Amino acid sequence: MKILVTGCYGFIGSHFVKHISGNSDVDIIGFARLSDSKNILRLLDYQKSVRMIHGDLTGDISGLLEGVDVVVNFAAKTFVDHSIKDPSPFICSNILGTRNLLEQARLYKPNLFVQISTDEVYGSCHEGYFKEDAALDPKNPYSATKASADMLVISYGNTYKIPYLITRTENNYGSYQHPQKVFPNFVRMALADKPLPIYGDGKHRRMWLRVEDHCSAIWHLIKKDIQGICHIGAKQELENIELAEMILGALKKPMDMIEYIDDSIIRPGHDRRYALDTSRLESTGWKPRYSLLDSISETVEWYKSNQWWLC
Repeated sequence: MKILVTGCYGFIGSHFVKHISGNSDVDIIGFARLSDSKNILRLLDYQKSVRMIHGDLTGDISGLLEGVDVVVNFAAKTFVDHSIKDPSPFICSNILGTRNLLEQARLYKPNLFVQISTDEVYGSCHEGYFKEDAALDPKNPYSATKASADMLVISYGNTYKIPYLITRTENNYGSYQHPQKVFPNFVRMALADKPLPIYGDGKHRRMWLRVEDHCSAIWHLIKKDIQGICHIGAKQELENIELAEMILGALKKPMDMIEYIDDSIIRPGHDRRYALDTSRLESTGWKPRYSLLDSISETVEWYKSNQWWLC
C-alpha cells in the first residue's frame, strides 16, 4: 500500500507515521511544510521510513497523488484562539488546501481519502453524545473551516465517487504536542511554578484521547476499509479544572496554582462541552489501549524529562 500522509510533521500526523512505519507492506510518503524546523524533530528517527515531500497544499501540488492508494489528510491549522484573531490563514489552509488535495484525488483516484477532523464541528453538546449524523454547528472560525473541509470531502465523494473516510476525534494528548496546547502548557507553567491559566469557571468539559490510540484507530479503520464518517474516542471526560488538578498532582505541586482567565474576549462563544458517540468505531472491534488516569502521569513525566520541547 502506498500511503500519503499530509501534515506529517504535525503532532498527530507524526505519531501516525510512527504507528504505521513498522509495516513492511506499506510505502509511506510524507508531505509537510518546512515552516517550523522544530517540528521536523518529531520524525527525526524515522527518516529512513518515510519518503518526504516538502510543500504547501495551497500551492502547486500537481502529481502529488500519482500512484497513491490511500491519502490521510492531517494538514490543518488548529489553534482556536489564533483563528478568532485572524481567520484568513485557517480558511486558506483548511479549506483551500483540502480542496487542492481533493482535486488531485479526483484526477488520480486513490482507493480511499481519509480526512482527519474534530468534534468541534458539532458545537457544544450539553448532554448525551453526538452521533455521526448530527448537524454541524461550528462556533469559531477554526471549527467552521474544519466543517467546511468535511463538507467538501463529502461533496467530492458524492459527485466524483471518491471513496472517503472522515474521522472526528476528541482532544488528543501525548508527547511532542505543541507547547501552546493546553496539556503541555499546563505542564510548562507548573514546572515554572506559575499559575495554570484556565478559561472561564474551569467547568468546560472535554473528552481526552491518547494520541497513540487515535492513530491506532485510524489505521484500524483503513485496514477495515470503513467509509463515511466515524468518531474516534475513548469516552474519558474531564472538566478543565480536573485536568489542571491532575497535572498539578502528578508534579506534586499545590492545588491552588490556578488562575482563572476571562474568556469572553479571548474565546467568545466558548463551547461548554464536546462529546462523541463512538458506537460505530466500537462495533468494528477497536478498543483504546490507554486509560486517562494512568496515561496522564506518564505524559507529564515525558514533558518533565524533555523540557527542551516546551521552550
